Amino acid sequence: MNTYPERSIGGVPLLYGFTTLNPMEVAVYCRFCLVWHHHKLVGPPTVVSYFEARCYARPEWYDRGYWVEPTSTSWLSVRGQVRCATVAQVRALAAGRVSWTVRQKQLQPEPRPQVRPSRPPAAPRKTRTNPYGPQWPTAYPQPPEAPEED
Repeated sequence: MNTYPERSIGGVPLLYGFTTLNPMEVAVYCRFCLVWHHHKLVGPPTVVSYFEARCYARPEWYDRGYWVEPTSTSWLSVRGQVRCATVAQVRALAAGRVSWTVRQKQLQPEPRPQVRPSRPPAAPRKTRTNPYGPQWPTAYPQPPEAPEED
């Protein structure tokens, strides 16, 4: 099994961070310990940030930590894409034991941000002409002219 994620910066893994209900927090899925780690953002939510690893499984890049790229995708919408470890499996991973079931869960693809569909460009609005003419009067009544006195 390839222990390094596909995306990295200088050999340090780059993971997606998904927004949670707290706007200054992201959730990161760790495919090694099969749980979601939550981190407070240290900068604006559009900047890639560095965090120390908190994995139970302690992969070989554990000492280097990882980069988190915040996304606008909600954690609630992607958490169902992956199967997480049970409490017993987390304890076994922390003890260094990996079962066949855990190995299968570790091989599942990582959650990806959802691409929001872009709106098609709006068609230019057509000016509507009223077939019955304007709806306001065009000629206003004039007061009668006063008769001339001689």
